[in-house]
Amino acid sequence: MVFTGISKDFLLTNERQYETIGRFWDEMELKYGLENLQGLGYRWDGCIISYAIGLKNGRIEGSNLSIPLPDDGWEKVTGKTVNLKQMYDEIYKYGPLQYEIETFYEDGKCEILYRRT
Repeated sequence: MVFTGISKDFLLTNERQYETIGRFWDEMELKYGLENLQGLGYRWDGCIISYAIGLKNGRIEGSNLSIPLPDDGWEKVTGKTVNLKQMYDEIYKYGPLQYEIETFYEDGKCEILYRRT
């Protein structure tokens, strides 16, 4: 699988990434619709995360990232978007991640696929 999307770096300090990545999602949702998108967290470097948003099908306009992802070794968690921080607190209790793929739905649910290093 190859993930293609628009990538930006976000600060992790004081958990600001939830707010700043959320604004990135809002911007992309206006153009493409929430359920057409998926997000990829793929590089954690101290206090910065690299995060991309792409289309589930097709290539998003302005793509600046194309990254091959492993086909196996993924785990899945589903829940409500309002509980996203708690979901990640539980995931990170067991160690760092190599990748995370997020999908959000209009009904307030979300899905996180993640792969550990």
